[in-house]
Amino acid sequence: MPDTRPTVRFLDADTGVANRAAGGGCTVNDLVDDERAWPDHGAFTAHVDEVARRLSRSGVISEPERAALTRTADRSGIGRPDGPKPYRWIFDGTRASFGDWGYVGDRGFALRDDGTVVTLATPAGGGLGLLWYRPERFGDFSLRLRFRDERAGGADARSNGGVFVRFPGVDPAAHPECGTGDPAWVAVNCGHEIQINDTPEGGAGDPSKTGSVYGFADLGLARARPTAKGVWNDLEIRVVRQHYTVIRDGEVVNEFDNVPGLPFPGRPADPGTSGRQFARGHIGLQNHDGGSVIAFRDIRVRDLGR
Repeated sequence: MPDTRPTVRFLDADTGVANRAAGGGCTVNDLVDDERAWPDHGAFTAHVDEVARRLSRSGVISEPERAALTRTADRSGIGRPDGPKPYRWIFDGTRASFGDWGYVGDRGFALRDDGTVVTLATPAGGGLGLLWYRPERFGDFSLRLRFRDERAGGADARSNGGVFVRFPGVDPAAHPECGTGDPAWVAVNCGHEIQINDTPEGGAGDPSKTGSVYGFADLGLARARPTAKGVWNDLEIRVVRQHYTVIRDGEVVNEFDNVPGLPFPGRPADPGTSGRQFARGHIGLQNHDGGSVIAFRDIRVRDLGR
């Protein structure tokens, strides 16, 4: 899927160069492989220099933009021992990577031939479900994935879902402080949900829109930067210590400090932020209800620990 963020970025470094179509269905961002593990910094800068020269010769970018790409690559530190760490794939669309994920709750997820995983729509009834990455818990991290709303119906019929982070597991007996006997609700009560929901304002849908840290830092539709159904969105969630940053299609839409002592509005019996202070936790995807259909792909994580 094309990387449609507005500018060309090398991990944390923004080049300021417009991210244009570069032929073959790719953007400039797609042609620069900044996410993988490079053997050294020189190999990465040589790669960027070659890509930038070809784009300049073909007229995709100007000569000053070519210079900006190579200059930013040199300053990025990618490939240096003390530089930013690469991303690791935790779901790459294969059945083997899907096998690393477990499921608890009602309904489910299905792996499709195109490398996406999608929530299963069912008739009304039943509780929510959680697809969660089993092998490890993450500390400070950047999580990147793509999602797409595929709900049936007219333009205003939108899905509700989310991405859970920093929850301790799915065993209610091991985490009685999370206050539930339902494994899927351990993530709800002791993690944080980054909401996916572009339902129009004023309707019957959830007022917390995409990018909300659910219940604690909720967004309206304008700040959520909604897209139409059927459009792939790039979502990045950064968690460093207890600071949360949500980035949608290259734009920061939300930031939240998970300080202790904040109650969960409207649900006083649920743990507030004092019960969500885990330094490490799992990652999961939500199946919210029987009518919502959300597809996910390209899920990868980068360690931001120092």
